[in-house]
Amino acid sequence: MRPRIRKIAVYAGYFLVLTGIWGVFLFPSDELIRYVQCGISQIAPDAMLSIGRLGLSLPPGLKMGNIAVSLQNKSVVQADQIRFLPKISLRSFVGYKNVSLFQDINQHPLSASLILEEIRMELPLPVISSFQFKQIQADISWQGEKLDIITFIAEGVQLDASLSGSIQLKTPFENSKLHITGVVHPKPETLTRLKASFLGGSILNQKTDGGGQKVSLPFQITGTLQTPLFSY
Repeated sequence: MRPRIRKIAVYAGYFLVLTGIWGVFLFPSDELIRYVQCGISQIAPDAMLSIGRLGLSLPPGLKMGNIAVSLQNKSVVQADQIRFLPKISLRSFVGYKNVSLFQDINQHPLSASLILEEIRMELPLPVISSFQFKQIQADISWQGEKLDIITFIAEGVQLDASLSGSIQLKTPFENSKLHITGVVHPKPETLTRLKASFLGGSILNQKTDGGGQKVSLPFQITGTLQTPLFSY
């Protein structure tokens, strides 16, 4: 009985090795990159997405490297790596046909976890325009014209942040409506720069933890992607 089990285990291991070889050498990365870029251009014609490499990752998902996003020919976001981990429920396989990673989001919501590493952002903000983040983890759900940000946790050089909310997608893309709330934890140097930009050197709605070491700044973002409205 044991030799038979060992034989089955050997065949199973051999099959997994062949599957891994297929994933590395035969994975259609170039075609998938073009597919993703085409999808982005349809949603946001003024945006351009560059992906240096794309492949499979474990847990099952996609891993992209050397990513750059520009808007109206201006660099907005750069990331060394992004991992896309789709959440496929049993319901996707029972009672539905032809459901895949790139399923019809009008009929079936697409839920996924995103893990971004070494991110650089350029934003048109008055005090701090450049941001660096070591890692960003997010859980999202997309159905129809609504993108839900369930969780979003960022660990950065200038600040840490957490937020949640939704984006109501519109055409053109820059008219998409924002409904986002969150909390920012600025690092000491960033906090000093922020205070210097306010009259009297104080920030409204500033909160601290019990020991007074960690500063929290709650915020809300409404308006559109083109004209966001910030409230503190």
